[in-house]
Amino acid sequence: MRTEPEFVGVAIILVGEFNPTIFAPQWFSANGLLPEGAVEGADVQVVHPDLTRFSTDWMQLQVTKGQFMARSAQAPFVRLRDIVHRTFDEHLFHTPLRAFGINFFVHFLVDSLATRSHMHNTLAPLDPWGPWRERLNLDGQHGGMTALRMTQANPSDREDGGAVNVVVEPSAVVENDSGRGVYVQVNDHFAGSAESLGSAEKLMAVLATEFEGSLQRSQGIVDHIMSLADTARKQDNQ
Repeated sequence: MRTEPEFVGVAIILVGEFNPTIFAPQWFSANGLLPEGAVEGADVQVVHPDLTRFSTDWMQLQVTKGQFMARSAQAPFVRLRDIVHRTFDEHLFHTPLRAFGINFFVHFLVDSLATRSHMHNTLAPLDPWGPWRERLNLDGQHGGMTALRMTQANPSDREDGGAVNVVVEPSAVVENDSGRGVYVQVNDHFAGSAESLGSAEKLMAVLATEFEGSLQRSQGIVDHIMSLADTARKQDNQ
C-alpha cells in the first residue's frame, strides 16, 4: 500500500519591504481579492505596523516589514498563487521585492520506527560514521538522522541566487510522540535579477509562469522520499 500524506500544504513567501498595516482583511475585500463573507469570518490575530496576521477558512497570511507569507492546506493551491499574484501585480506593483519562494510540504506517517530508520539510513547512511554508528542504534528511539537538508544551488533555468532546498526531519504535527511522523519540505527559491530588483512586477511574472511547474517538481521529490518508506516496509515484511 502506497504511503499517503496526512497533511499537505503550500506557502508562498516574498522577501522585500512591506507595510504590514496595509494587509488587513478589509483591504483584500475592498480590492476584490477576498469576498466579504471570508473577511467577515476571518480570524484576525493582529494588525500592527510591525506585524499583520490573520486567517480565513482556506488561507493563513502573515506580513512583517521584511516578509510576506500566504499559506494554505486546502487544494486547489492555485488560489494561493492567484491572490499573491494579483496583490502585487495589480495593486502593489511598486513594492520592493528581492526574492520569493514556493514551499511545498507534507507530513506523513510510517508504520513503525524500524521503517522510519531504514528510510533515514537510505538518505543518510550510517557506515561512514565508523564505530560510532553502533551507538546510534537502529530502533529509531536512541539516535540516527534527525534532520537532513539538500540544496540545488543556482538552477540553470533561473536567475543567479535561485535554489531548490529540501528538508527531511521528524514531524511536529503528526504522531510526534511516537516518532513515526516524517516532515518533508521543498523550498523552490527564486531571486530577483539586477534589472528587476526593487519592483514586484517581474517577480510576479515569474510566479505566474513557474508556480504549477514548481509544485510538480516538488511533488515528485516528496513522492520519491515517501516511496523509500514503502520500500523499507516491504523489506521488513520479507
